[in-house]
Amino acid sequence: MTEVRFLEERKVVLDLADVSDREVLDIGAGPLSLIAAKEYDCYVTSVDIDGEKIKEWEKEAEREGVAEKISFEEADATDLPYCKDAFDIGICFGALHHLPEDMREQALSEMARVSYEKFVIAEFTEEGFAELHGGEDLVPVDLVRLEGALKAMGTLTVRPLGKLNVYIVEKGN
Repeated sequence: MTEVRFLEERKVVLDLADVSDREVLDIGAGPLSLIAAKEYDCYVTSVDIDGEKIKEWEKEAEREGVAEKISFEEADATDLPYCKDAFDIGICFGALHHLPEDMREQALSEMARVSYEKFVIAEFTEEGFAELHGGEDLVPVDLVRLEGALKAMGTLTVRPLGKLNVYIVEKGN
């Protein structure tokens, strides 16, 4: 996967989520939070269970001049330490497959709970997963099962994006 495609996919997801000037939760610390803060004027809380990854991205946010717009916090996506509707929009870009299979639906429930307007899951197709994680001990997300679970949480729109599917769940508060 090229670096350009890697960043462009995140921009497309942020556009689809309509995040401009919103409070955003980013599950899985990475470049999405920097792009959201820098190019979409968002305030972002970026969470990850890996404290070292949090430190790495905090330094990157400082280098990019957006540290004041991003709060990096160590947290478990299956047990988020935030109140109901704490964020306008929650985004999980390519992180769901890093969770154990039996914990994925709990993470979805938590995203639905803490997201007020909508939440977005971007997850790799079988081909995209094989390209990125082939040979690793990760298990791809069953996209049919994912879609079924998300339909029960709000109004679902699915947008193919190359080797990703983007699932947008409007909460309808």
